[in-house]
Amino acid sequence: MEYTELADYPLPAGTVTEWTPSAVDSDWADDERRLSYAHLEHARRALEVGDDWYSQWIGTAFRIAHRLDADALHTTLIRWFARHEAFRSTVVPQPVSAETGVEDEFGRRIIAAESVSIAVARDDHSSSSSAVYERINELFNTTITPLQWPHCRVLTVEPDDTSDSFLVIFGADHTVMDAYTQVFAIKELTKLYESALLGHDDALATFGSYLDFSHAERASGARLDAETVEVTRWADFLRSHTPSQPDPMPAFPRPLPEPEPETGHADPIPHVGSVPSTFQGSLSTWLLDAEQTQRFHATCKALGANMQAGIYTALSITTHRLSGSGELRFISPVHTRTELQWGEAAGWFVGLIPVHLKPGAANTFSEAIGPVAECAREYKDLGTVPFHPIADLVGHQTPPQLVVSYIDLRAAEGADQWEAIDARVLRSACAQSDEVYFWINRFATGTNLSTRFPSGHPGANDVHRFLRTFTDVLLEVVENSDTTYDTPSLSSVDVQSRGSTS
Repeated sequence: MEYTELADYPLPAGTVTEWTPSAVDSDWADDERRLSYAHLEHARRALEVGDDWYSQWIGTAFRIAHRLDADALHTTLIRWFARHEAFRSTVVPQPVSAETGVEDEFGRRIIAAESVSIAVARDDHSSSSSAVYERINELFNTTITPLQWPHCRVLTVEPDDTSDSFLVIFGADHTVMDAYTQVFAIKELTKLYESALLGHDDALATFGSYLDFSHAERASGARLDAETVEVTRWADFLRSHTPSQPDPMPAFPRPLPEPEPETGHADPIPHVGSVPSTFQGSLSTWLLDAEQTQRFHATCKALGANMQAGIYTALSITTHRLSGSGELRFISPVHTRTELQWGEAAGWFVGLIPVHLKPGAANTFSEAIGPVAECAREYKDLGTVPFHPIADLVGHQTPPQLVVSYIDLRAAEGADQWEAIDARVLRSACAQSDEVYFWINRFATGTNLSTRFPSGHPGANDVHRFLRTFTDVLLEVVENSDTTYDTPSLSSVDVQSRGSTS
């Protein structure tokens, strides 16, 4: 399993079918439940961008190990939309009015489950792998938006070389889906399809509605004011500048000048030219294989910490080697599924927490992991408090610039089958910006890092250099159960053992 762009997924040549949800205009009804803060901000941005809105979606691709039966898949998708109210909701502009108490520029409309139909359009010919990619990518890029329903689109590909399985690819706007939804849907759609095809019970639990969660979140955010403790803690974090991260909202740390390469040093850092790109750079790399991951985890556990603390400590060491300071500030996304009813509901259940790693006087990984683990816990409770009203209260509108996510997905139901069914969670290419995102995920097969970053010089070079050093630090811990904040001699780590990239 990897988290990559669609261009990196090995799509087969085959026959494409579009499965498009549709509904009659008269079946839509107004709904008084308010949008979540993130949903409202996303819709506002889409309205501001207008016709230039393009390539801003997330999704999943995976194989179902049965023949494609049109009736069974039709039933599957009807039931999928019925299970998740978020898929049957959209937004409409509305006038803000102090007299009526309407505060949002967008209201919500919903449609009943029984009013959703699926329009099926199957090609009458096979397409090449590249044509399949172009077809799906352009469809998702141009039709998925927070302002136009449906907010989730589904296609299938029947491969030319087999009739025993077919590929499902869906894309959705972030306002109805998060990373957990992307993952949960693999099991959910497979079980729904097998139920429709084979006639047995799907054994799926039911969950609550993201629309209820969103309305409750708005009520929670309304209690905040400038003196609320959560607001003051965020304000303190935004004031805690460091020399390599001088801006209130932490950005990618400023590196020291790059040293001359050592003679004979393997795997040189790639340099990126200055030609501008429309989209950010993107990379997926396996930092550690399964055995290396287990050794790294065992070292962390022996030191009284978990693997997340170990990953954060390695990031701190990397920052020290490249910027001269082991302190590192970033934003981390966390899920807000705090109640059982939100467990596998489709929606954007994501909060933000600030993280400030401060290793203190530590000189080694083993000395730093304890203090770093404490830093990782410092703001953890802020994840369920919506950030958007806090940003308004502290007068800070800069979106997250450096984001680090660590998730252990080994225990997810069906995870042991992901490799066999070619499952991969997807994101669209991202318009050029200075943001840097690191998604670090632990799977049974190892530890993967997915990233997006500036595509031109010097930003891309700085990120590649950071990742090269980060990988070295991880391998040093794997091999020696420890490492130093200063760069060790080349001979102390086997540089050829680092993971492969894709």
